[in-house]
Amino acid sequence: MKKSFYSLKGFKNIKEATVNNVIQDNLIEYFDYGLLDKGNYYNVTKGMTSPNGYDYSRLRPAQDEYYPSGQVWEGFRSNWVWQTGLAPSGLEAPIVGTDPTHPGISGVYVDDTFHPTSGTGQYSHHIDYFNGRVIFDSPIPTGSVVQAEYSYKYINVVYANNVPWMRQIHLDTQQPNANFLDVNKGEWNIPPEARLQLPAIAIEIVPQRVMKGYQLGGGQWVYTDVLFHCIAEDEYERNKLVDIVSLQNDKVIYAFDMNKINENNAYPLDYRGMPVANALTYPDLVEQYSGGGSFRIIKTAVEGMTMPQADLFGGTVRTTVEAIKLDI
Repeated sequence: MKKSFYSLKGFKNIKEATVNNVIQDNLIEYFDYGLLDKGNYYNVTKGMTSPNGYDYSRLRPAQDEYYPSGQVWEGFRSNWVWQTGLAPSGLEAPIVGTDPTHPGISGVYVDDTFHPTSGTGQYSHHIDYFNGRVIFDSPIPTGSVVQAEYSYKYINVVYANNVPWMRQIHLDTQQPNANFLDVNKGEWNIPPEARLQLPAIAIEIVPQRVMKGYQLGGGQWVYTDVLFHCIAEDEYERNKLVDIVSLQNDKVIYAFDMNKINENNAYPLDYRGMPVANALTYPDLVEQYSGGGSFRIIKTAVEGMTMPQADLFGGTVRTTVEAIKLDI
């Protein structure tokens, strides 16, 4: 009996990524990098103060059940920039180091003394870029003044799973406030993985699929619906997010091959959220790990502009992703 008679088609084995996850991961990376390329970041320099007089660069001792007190310190905004090579027209480049073996910010200040990320000793540390945290190898006194120069992403592009049902919407995070340095109380004390800072674009794959034949002899057009949930603290920012997404209609996106990246262990960030040496940005991944093909964003429509509460504005953009699968 020929194997083709009983073999499932469209994927090689159950351990590889399939269509839905390939589309979602590539959309996340495409929008995240594309927004950075358009200036989606703010730079924070040492001692830089907010309009209300608080130090943007100062970090707070964070509460984390996996670390003792004084080992984890976080900024007022999460999702720090590590990507190098960005120079948007007319804007300062993000604050990242120039050493490709140590991408990202170069270190932190403890009581006005600089300690490089590549250093050793009492203040050796690594940086969790996604959560905007500095994690020392061992605790330091919680009364220390810890500061960092970094850039944070303004618009967060995230997976829609558990948003906002299992994540706390974190409002008023554009600058530190009087509660920022308070330990064990207030919404700043919620673990970073359980809170979502705004504005944000949450991307969701809809469980709906339409297919049609591509050519004689095999292959199919695959149409997958995607929802972009645009969430902001005011109508102006919400409208901007909706425009950013909807204006991508008819855009062709070239995809990286997630399975090749996995096989070669070429992930840009390690298990700690720290960029690896010579970490690959989205364009690098597409160029060096091509094979994911391409897909097109079509049939874009704004489905709703809602205001769930007085200080929260939402809008939903529905699109269809058109892709070709030759192995089915």
